[in-house]
Amino acid sequence: MTYTERNVAGQVATTLDAIDAGTPVTTEHTGLLDQYHAGGVGAVDKLITWLALSPGDTVIDVGSGFGGPARRIAEQTPATVVGIDITPAYVDAAKTLTTRMGFADRVEFRHADIMDMPVDQPYDAAVTMHVQMNVEDKPAWFAAIAAVLAPTGRLAVWEVCTTDGRQPPWPMPWSLDGSDSFLCTPADLKQAITSGGFDVVEWEDETAWVNAWSAATLDDDAPRPGLILPMLLDDGLTRVVNFADALRDGTLTVMRGAFTKAAP
Repeated sequence: MTYTERNVAGQVATTLDAIDAGTPVTTEHTGLLDQYHAGGVGAVDKLITWLALSPGDTVIDVGSGFGGPARRIAEQTPATVVGIDITPAYVDAAKTLTTRMGFADRVEFRHADIMDMPVDQPYDAAVTMHVQMNVEDKPAWFAAIAAVLAPTGRLAVWEVCTTDGRQPPWPMPWSLDGSDSFLCTPADLKQAITSGGFDVVEWEDETAWVNAWSAATLDDDAPRPGLILPMLLDDGLTRVVNFADALRDGTLTVMRGAFTKAAP
């Protein structure tokens, strides 16, 4: 993968230190920093609605990044959340943000790979947002997610696909040159998820909604928080612009999926 940016946790901490200690840090401060996926907080809310989480439920966020989706789930539901990511700097940044935002009692982050997760705590639900583009063996990856879920477990995904097999211009948010990108079509992704041990409940193209969100978010008059994630990434602005262009011209699409764990 290409997530090799250094000292992001330190830069996040510096930014948070600039906010008055008596001021609660909220998504108003972090919305374009820790929700690094198309659709921002609204995309997470679409997944939350279907998950219908209850008190006592546990959720695993696979590929949790800076932790925005995990914290949003904790903010909007009574569930507890564990986020895992293979990038140590992102885990450190997620922990820093979570402590400052007051969610450390219900959200934790671990440096871990779902492919190596011990099945010692079955989760009630799993979410993954903009992760599988870097995964070559997708059926095995989703099977690993299914393995850590309870028999009645639910999976919500928000993922990027190539519409018809075309590749986008590089760099993209998940890859600088495409060498570690494994895009597939929506049909192939759905097949990979079901092959991994899930039954389909919903499978919806959210690209039009995402394009409307992008237009509003990238508008010159739109309010901005002090720090946005592209400022911390190699070629960050180019990645974001290329991604938005590829969604608008139909090269890429964003799919929302809801699945239940298949019976053995």
